[in-house]
Amino acid sequence: MNRNLMRKVVKDRWPGMLLFLIGIEAYVLLSAALYPTVKNMKGLNQIIKKTPESVFKLFGMSKDFTSFNNYMVGRLLGLTWVIVVAVFVIAFARAMVAGEREEGTLELLLAQPIERWNVLTTEGLVLLAGIIGLVLATVLGTMAFGAAFGAHITFGGYFAFIPAASALFVAIAGYSIFFSAILKDARLVAMAAGGLTLVFYMLHFAGAYSSVADKIDWFGIFHYYDALKVLDSGSVPIKSVLVLLAFGAVGFSAALLAFRHKDVN
Repeated sequence: MNRNLMRKVVKDRWPGMLLFLIGIEAYVLLSAALYPTVKNMKGLNQIIKKTPESVFKLFGMSKDFTSFNNYMVGRLLGLTWVIVVAVFVIAFARAMVAGEREEGTLELLLAQPIERWNVLTTEGLVLLAGIIGLVLATVLGTMAFGAAFGAHITFGGYFAFIPAASALFVAIAGYSIFFSAILKDARLVAMAAGGLTLVFYMLHFAGAYSSVADKIDWFGIFHYYDALKVLDSGSVPIKSVLVLLAFGAVGFSAALLAFRHKDVN
């Protein structure tokens, strides 16, 4: 880890992360504030009964809108929040190698007395800190705002959700950094990482309807992410967390190997 590089990366990336954090907290507050209204909405059960089951599966939720956990998964934690934080992760990874190369700063950075593996590791640690920061802000905000508006908070479930969600974004970071290391065009990095994430999600969705897709889904990251189950059970899905961390480690290791032999000219 190089401290000077870390300070530079934090300085460059902090404004963007702050915007994401503010946006997430604002949406959490809005969602929590609307919960009492939605919970007591007349005719909601009739609407839910007429809604296709596939819609609920897409967002990883059940039909029980009286549950704050289920409500928050539908409003935020099931899909919307995953997309928002994934955008942050992919944008950060995009800037790590491909972005630096596109801006013409990669050669200058590597001209410094710092090894390539140290460059990638330092920036990767900053990204990891950003992921944990956004997850913590989301969880703490949800618990605080939810309690303020009279929701029943399963504190154990939300604390168990922290490692589960963090591991998901570590997995996304792994292959995003890999794409940043092997592709020259920063736009292609974002497209490749975003496209692969979408493929994993749609494969997981299709797995609910096809046995073939369900078997293939074992190789996708969303097979190991079930926000509602974690929130309701209050237990950390250790196996799923380890699989997702391994997914991220493989991607990052491949990125290190590719970056080591990369021609930056």
